[in-house]
Amino acid sequence: MQKTPIILFILFVLTSCSSESVFTAEVKDIVQPEEVVEVSVDKIETDHLYSQFFAVYDTLLISCLPNSSEYFFHVSDLTNNQSVGSFMHYGEGPDEYFGLAPIKRIERKGNDLVSITYEPNKRQLIEWNITQSIENGRDSILRIGHYKNPNDAGITYAKLYRIGKSEYLGRTTGKRVGENLLLPAYWILDGPNIEPVQGISIVKEMIPNTHSKEPDFSFFNSCSDLSPDNTKIVDAMNWLEQINIIHLQNDSVASYRIAGSPDEGIFRTKTGPVILQYEDVVCDTNAIYALYFGEPSDMFKDLHGSYWIHEFDWNGNFKAKYHLPVPIMRLWLDHSNNTLYGYNIEDALYKLNIGSH
Repeated sequence: MQKTPIILFILFVLTSCSSESVFTAEVKDIVQPEEVVEVSVDKIETDHLYSQFFAVYDTLLISCLPNSSEYFFHVSDLTNNQSVGSFMHYGEGPDEYFGLAPIKRIERKGNDLVSITYEPNKRQLIEWNITQSIENGRDSILRIGHYKNPNDAGITYAKLYRIGKSEYLGRTTGKRVGENLLLPAYWILDGPNIEPVQGISIVKEMIPNTHSKEPDFSFFNSCSDLSPDNTKIVDAMNWLEQINIIHLQNDSVASYRIAGSPDEGIFRTKTGPVILQYEDVVCDTNAIYALYFGEPSDMFKDLHGSYWIHEFDWNGNFKAKYHLPVPIMRLWLDHSNNTLYGYNIEDALYKLNIGSH
């Protein structure tokens, strides 16, 4: 990957650009399958799921409470529904935290399970050793370094992944700062205590529109996930029926939109509630699973989640359309046993029986 200092806020990746489009890559139309696959689900009995921000690895469930007044992470054993510990205490002391990013990935480091999280107030990246914390009954952490904002606008990273020995991938969302609209972007960080060395965005410019019911800085926001081999990002858009695939090895972007669905032109006119498209996305080596709502955004409070999952491959092909019997608000793919989970608003955890999952 290219290693050049950032001077301006965004370093754009322009691949196959169209002068009429705000996207950095030509958007290709894809056709959705006609068949709908009805999916069965298995409810996982647990008393230790406290929010939609959860993670599962084999038999361990980690439930995150971002606004907790005590501990941020609560760990339990799904085989016996027993709590095995609460970690990362909320507070202002040297061993406490104002806030922590939810867990996005759990990996093995030797015989231990570890994950990274981000403290946005201190701009600090932390590796949490889950196994040692459980065994010793107290936090076991490694403070990796402080990662500065890619600008002076006060934006912090919405999520961070480890992609190499000392390389990390961060993401910032779109935002309005004064009269300026800042693009959502992905950032490559290399080594501790430095500024990002590279930025990638799927859009070239924002669309200012103060007449829209949805804030204009969120028009191009999305949900995303990193491939298991750390080479690709899937970016599923919140307000367009479109996914983007970013190849980190050559910095290329490929964009795919469902044929017949609206393009970014819907943001250029006065508009009421727009359609909420993709809420969450997870991926494995071969497939991408995007949680799809497909209704006006103001209906979300009544439906309490999505009844649809769209499956894509890494070439942007729309492979399958799944219908769920219960509404789901968040997905998690456990790579230890290839199991797909979903969170229901009643603090319920479901195993989703999709394909080989």
